[in-house]
Order: sequence, then C-alpha cells, then structure tokens
Amino acid sequence: MDGIIFFSNESDHPLARFLKPGFRHCWCAVMDDRGYWVSVDGRMGVPEIRTEAGPGADLIAHYAKQGFLGVPVKRGTKPGFAPLVVNSCVGLVKSVLALRCRALTPYQLFRFVSKDEQAPQTAGSVVTGARA
Repeated sequence: MDGIIFFSNESDHPLARFLKPGFRHCWCAVMDDRGYWVSVDGRMGVPEIRTEAGPGADLIAHYAKQGFLGVPVKRGTKPGFAPLVVNSCVGLVKSVLALRCRALTPYQLFRFVSKDEQAPQTAGSVVTGARA
C-alpha cells in the first residue's frame, strides 16, 4: 500500500446533495520515498497539499476516529488520458494515484478500489467527519 483514498460526506460543492450520502467527497494520501504521508485534497478546485504523518503512522485509523472511511490502494504506473480527466475530487484522486477507471463520483471510485460488489449503499455514520 502506498496510497489511501478517504471518503467523506462533507462537501461544499453545490451538486453534492445529488451524490450518495457518505460518499460526497474524496481525497487521497500518498507515501513519499522516505515513508511520510502527504495528502492531496482538491476541495472546490484549489488543491491543498500537506504532510500528514511520518513513517509508521496509521493514517487510516487516525482519520477513522474522525469519521472518514479510508481505503488503502496501490498507486498505478500509467497515468490516465489527461484530456479525459474530470476536474473534480475524483479526477484529482485518480490523477494523483494513477488510477485508470471510469469512476465519476466518489461512490463509483469507492466501488472500483474496494472491488466489492456487496459494498454498502451508504457509509452512514462512519463517513460523517469534517476534515481537521
């Protein structure tokens, strides 16, 4: 695992109300070559990049306590076709992690990375936190 995608119900986007509850926003963290976690969050089109934690930190557990659902992923090696990347939180996550899929919404991305056909219809109270 060298990446994590976090899913949240919190979103400032005007169309967020049409998305599946619990999966209205996503952002990611990647591990750099020294073992530090660096997050990229594309809220409302202005990406925020920051160092999250040092080597050995359990970022998924940390954000789970705040109500986020974290899914570990392996970063891809081939970038998506840039003109077809949608300018959204999902598009940014797919670009940063080099994920090649047709997901347009956070829930579709969750389904792709979890590879679980029996995925929950909503993350309910698990994904309600606001980013600290």
